[in-house]
This record gives sequence, C-alpha cells and structure tokens, in this order.
Amino acid sequence: MISVLIVDDSVLVRKVLNQFFKEDPRFEVVGEAENGLRAIVENRRLSPDLIIMDINMPVMNGIEATQQILENTNPAIIVFSTEDSADIMYKCLEAGALDIIQKPNIASMNASMMKAFYERVYVIAKKHKEEKIPEHKSSQIPDQNISYHNNKYDILIIGASTGGPAAIQTILSKLKKDFPVPILITQHIDSFFDEQFTKWLNETTDIEVELAKTGTVPQKGHAYIAPANKHLIMRNANNKITIVLDDGEPVHFLKPAVDKMFFSVASIYKEKTLAIILTGMGKDGAEGCVAVKNMGGFTIAEDETSCIVFGMPKAAIDEGGACSVLALDKIAGFIEKIIAR
Repeated sequence: MISVLIVDDSVLVRKVLNQFFKEDPRFEVVGEAENGLRAIVENRRLSPDLIIMDINMPVMNGIEATQQILENTNPAIIVFSTEDSADIMYKCLEAGALDIIQKPNIASMNASMMKAFYERVYVIAKKHKEEKIPEHKSSQIPDQNISYHNNKYDILIIGASTGGPAAIQTILSKLKKDFPVPILITQHIDSFFDEQFTKWLNETTDIEVELAKTGTVPQKGHAYIAPANKHLIMRNANNKITIVLDDGEPVHFLKPAVDKMFFSVASIYKEKTLAIILTGMGKDGAEGCVAVKNMGGFTIAEDETSCIVFGMPKAAIDEGGACSVLALDKIAGFIEKIIAR
C-alpha cells in the first residue's frame, strides 16, 4: 500500500483528493498539510511514500518545501499544478519532484480520468518505493546488423512520457550549443504545459528550444517540441524537409504520439536517424523504434534503473527495437560520441 500526504492550501482540493484515494485500496491517505512548511513537519512525522504537492501556497510554496523535504528524506513527490502556476512548476523538477500533473477539474472528473490518474500516480510511487539500486548501471544490447560507426546521423529524435521532462532536460543540458543535428521531441504533455516546458528547457540548457510549427525547416543545434494535442511529423516535398503539425487521430490514445513522429522521421531520414525512447507508461514509441532500426537507424532505450516508469523503454526492448540500453546519465555522452564523428 502507498501512504499519501496531500499538500494543498485549498480545503476543498484536499477533501476531494482524500476521497479519490479512499476509492482505490492501493492508497492510504495518512495526512494533509495546508502549506509547504506544514508539509515538512508532516513528512517528518508520517514518512509518507508519496506527497501530492501544490505549488502556490501561503507561508511556504511547493518548490521550497520540495527542496527541504528531499534534503533529508526521500518520498516520491508529484506536483499538482494549475495554469497560473505553470511558469514555475518545472522548478519543482529541478528540486527533485518526479512528475507534474495538471490539477483536475473536479467537476468534470469521470471514471476513466480517475483511473488514469490512479495508475499514473501509483506506478511512480510504487517504483520509487521499491527502488533499492543506489546507482545506475548501463547495459548494451549488441546488434550485429547495425554499426553506428558507419552511419552519419542527420537527426536526433526523443520520445518520453511520465517522468520525461526531467529526463529530457538531463540529456539536453549535457549537449553542446553547437550540437551538429536538429532534435525533435515528443513528450506526452498536458495542454498549457507545453509552452512552459519549452521555456524551461531554454533557460536550463544551451540548446535553442522552441515549440514546433508547421513549415519550419529544422536547424542543427535546435530542438523542436511537439505541442500539446498535435502530432509532430516530418514532410519531404520537392527535396525540402519541413516540420508538420498533424491534427489526425490519437495513436495509443495519445496526441502527440511518439510512434507517429518516429515512423515519420524514419521514413525520410532512414539510416541517418538516431532515436531515444525514455521513461513513460504504456508502449508508445516501441513500434517506432522498430521502424527506425529496420531502416538502418540507431535506437537507444533508457534502462530500468534510471526510469521513473519503465513501460515505454521496456516495450521497445521487448519488441526488438532497442539497439542499445543505457542509464539516463550515460545517454548524452554516448550520442555526442557517435554523432560527432
């Protein structure tokens, strides 16, 4: 069972969340706090497995509380954010929070939305609670059919979901400003979080990051983020390759979808494609990794020990779509080594 501490300055939000968790036997709410300072006290007293943390609160905000709590203890912290706090929510990831979830509209929550909420929160908290490996170990899956040393990669594509924002920032922050190819990124993201995600990456990395727009010709050293509710794909018309935002049907119930981007890029760049699949629930990106690999490109899956949720990389590995499996902190150095030959 996952013990939960709910931190929010709204009595109503605390009451509703308490009721939500009571409906799922995997959770037990052990306490509540109305501000960050109180959260620190209650965390010390209760030692919860999971803290649901609001950002904008009196006395002490969620960022400061997250920093102080994680100095001496190690609960899983998930940030609950609304649109008016979106500009600072990513600072909670820097402080050590594991994920950000849009605070739901309580009046419109239905059974399907509640199930998705429970599953997302549960897999993060369960993985964090069970994690016993103190440092990440990398592994390699050899593939005799692909020799990345003989390839000249012209594009880097990254797919991620739960836990992805921090993982993507970790990789981009280690890349040099003159990174020699364009970077395309599909991160499953709630609406209104995409612009702030882009802004945060710009502020914390040397890579030029922007929300993708139809008609853009991707430039080296620039990263393009799929906006919420649009697939990011590529089009080659008259030997001119451009970004296209596609408003088609969701894939795996997701929009944007990693598979949609991976298939599109692989069909154009073929063996010149370098793809990374990072932490996330589900299997989005697995078939796309297989497509990249089959076209002669190279694929990297994040390993289990560094993933917040191992679902997407595991699916890619299980389907034979991973050429290499690496811990998160090894990926940037590896791709710079093979891409800058």
